Amino acid sequence: MSHYQPVTFPVELTVEREFLNAALRAILHTILFHRVFANIKPRDMEILDLTIPVIDDPDIDKLVDERISAFVKAVDSNPQAKGQIGVMFYEKRTKRAWFSSTSSDVCWEQWVITINVVTNINEKDKQRSIKNMEKALSSLFLSILRTVNERKDHIPPITTSDGNPFPYQIVIPSPADTWGSMFKRMLDTSTSSPSI
Repeated sequence: MSHYQPVTFPVELTVEREFLNAALRAILHTILFHRVFANIKPRDMEILDLTIPVIDDPDIDKLVDERISAFVKAVDSNPQAKGQIGVMFYEKRTKRAWFSSTSSDVCWEQWVITINVVTNINEKDKQRSIKNMEKALSSLFLSILRTVNERKDHIPPITTSDGNPFPYQIVIPSPADTWGSMFKRMLDTSTSSPSI
């Protein structure tokens, strides 16, 4: 097991319940758009009055939708209406010995996304919440863009020409997990292959 510590980028957002799926989809797709190092076909995605670029790939769409469904289920069962979801990027490393070699996936970057869900019944409060969320999303997308453009030193070298050189996972801690314990478990089992 490696004791390598990945670079962690925290993201936090307060979301009006009816926009939870769309906001989370936009955040996940924004991170993946800037960290999947493969030939991609872009498309536009709109949320509120914002347009963002995303990867036009049915497998990514399916994975994102599955994780969003699991996240929404976890948040809906949580009385605090708060949840976390993470995006973790891996590098495949091969360790050679005399007569064998072993391969493991080492996490080099993780995005820890904390979502606070609010439900406003009063229409005036709801409209204010939506305007605040739109400003926060715009700021968040710019922050992600700034982060991926400025923080590049930790990205491992690309050593293959096959598709995406860095597998990734979108993970949701169980209610019994803290983010730290879930991440530690992920590192301890880093020899298992990630989702994509």
